[in-house]
Amino acid sequence: MKTVSDDLFRLIKSMNKSEKGYFKKYAAKNEAGSKQNYIHLFDAIDAMSEYDEELLKKKLKNESFVKQLPVYKVYLFNLILRSLAPSSVTADAGTRMKEYIENSRILSSKALYREALKQLKKAKELARKFSNYLVLLDALIAERNILSTMPDKNISEMRKQLYEEELDTVRKLSKNFEYSWLSDQMVICVEQKGDFTDRERSKEMDKIMQMPLICKDSSAEDLNMKFYMLHTKLFYHLGRNDLVKVKGLLEEELELLESNRHFIDDNPRNYSSALINYLMFSQITGFRKDVLTAITKLNALRKKLKNKVPLSLQLQISFHAANSEMLVYKNSADTRRGRNLVKRLETELPKYGNEIPPQLRISLLSNIASFLVMDGNYESALKFNNLLLDEAGLNFKSDVYLFGRLLNLVIHYGLENYDLLEYNVENTYKFFREKNALYKAENIIFAHFKRLLKTEQDEHKELFKELHFNLKKLPMDNNTQNLFTMLNFAVWAEAKSEDTSMLEQVKRSQIA
Repeated sequence: MKTVSDDLFRLIKSMNKSEKGYFKKYAAKNEAGSKQNYIHLFDAIDAMSEYDEELLKKKLKNESFVKQLPVYKVYLFNLILRSLAPSSVTADAGTRMKEYIENSRILSSKALYREALKQLKKAKELARKFSNYLVLLDALIAERNILSTMPDKNISEMRKQLYEEELDTVRKLSKNFEYSWLSDQMVICVEQKGDFTDRERSKEMDKIMQMPLICKDSSAEDLNMKFYMLHTKLFYHLGRNDLVKVKGLLEEELELLESNRHFIDDNPRNYSSALINYLMFSQITGFRKDVLTAITKLNALRKKLKNKVPLSLQLQISFHAANSEMLVYKNSADTRRGRNLVKRLETELPKYGNEIPPQLRISLLSNIASFLVMDGNYESALKFNNLLLDEAGLNFKSDVYLFGRLLNLVIHYGLENYDLLEYNVENTYKFFREKNALYKAENIIFAHFKRLLKTEQDEHKELFKELHFNLKKLPMDNNTQNLFTMLNFAVWAEAKSEDTSMLEQVKRSQIA
């Protein structure tokens, strides 16, 4: 049976208010006798919260074109695309600024100078609001060109004021560039560690922090400068491993965004990224109340944006948030929220799978599988881990793929698939050895599984005690840290050694 496509529904739902309004004008202008049919079909689909073709046919039962619904759907889909292509209608502030300037040029070419100046006034107001000095400078230059053609007794004073504003705009633009370069330098110091010795890196980081633009809060004249200043400080403290300070700076960033809602409305992706970072560092630093606050705000943002921004943006925000939540619920053993999220994702992942960025999808599958292992739901964990192994690989997200191979052993042990486990242990060990992926933690884990398979079940607790001891005494290098972030094998071993669930063990460790 052929599946009914919901492509048209999703395209319509991805359109914002301006695009929908423009489409109706476009259809009315470009389609002769059938224009009302397409608009009627458009409105009927737009009114639906979920696509249901049978329900759509019932709504349109009195319309003659319903007998040719598939044909009309295809034509409407292409008609919408044609309407979007030339107009590029968006609610983006940068686009609106440029449109005002372009409108002023059209009006100016028709000698409608006062009308042109009104358009430039709108462009300048918006540019100042968003600290967009490149566009502001463009608007000022356009204004100067118009003033030079207009006879006015105050022309000298007006030109002088305009010149001074141009100079001030260039100064602010230059200052923004300085802030952005200081921020970039700090990021390079922190992230490109191989390019510096520890001493050189520390010295360079301190030097950046002592720059007047960074050490004096009053130096930042606008919101963009303040964001660059916060970003520079944030990476400095990240490089110093002062995570509580990082969390505090992320909180400042959120407060700055939330007190300037126009920045959020114009670019919700930046706000969602700030919330996700705040969520993660609140979890790492143990601020449970702030974790829940961030999750609440992310869910509110997701609901607010539903069907109001392009689907691609909705999916990025929704699944990035879900991935962060999944990690938090796993680390905090919050099974109630975690199970509810897994249930939601079991529906949404198949529906939007191909539209989720692959790197994000693989990370999400990994976090779901490890959460389910912690929760003791090995059958579901196996399902998600198999999806992970099918989609990841050594050429893409190799660290997650290798973790999935190890997690596979944990899952099969939990399911008591001992015959299958014997084959998997040997096969996986050979794979790790051939790929030069055997580090200290991995060697200890493989040795443990090999001993398990040769030992009676009533002796397994002792072997897990030994595994827990060996893993706990490991130096926490980058490889071990990354592995334990995906699943804390030491906690898993401790739970098995004490004959308790991993869930219970995680909860005990939080109380301690």
